[in-house]
Amino acid sequence: MNDGCLEPDVELDTSRFCKAHQQRRNECFCYRATLDELLADDVMKPVLRNAGYEPEEFREMMTEMARNLITP
Repeated sequence: MNDGCLEPDVELDTSRFCKAHQQRRNECFCYRATLDELLADDVMKPVLRNAGYEPEEFREMMTEMARNLITP
């Protein structure tokens, strides 16, 4: 113990972690869905409605948020 803090029992092997992460990333053939694809998804429609949004209303909100992130 050092200044009331516990010493770690095991050190993290970051090189092994990074290699495993890189291998998983290289194996993934996924792509990022567009907002249109997400809003058209059958699962998203009830989720949005349950949250109180219609797809077009949600699209407008996300577009405005994106503009706010880009505009200084």
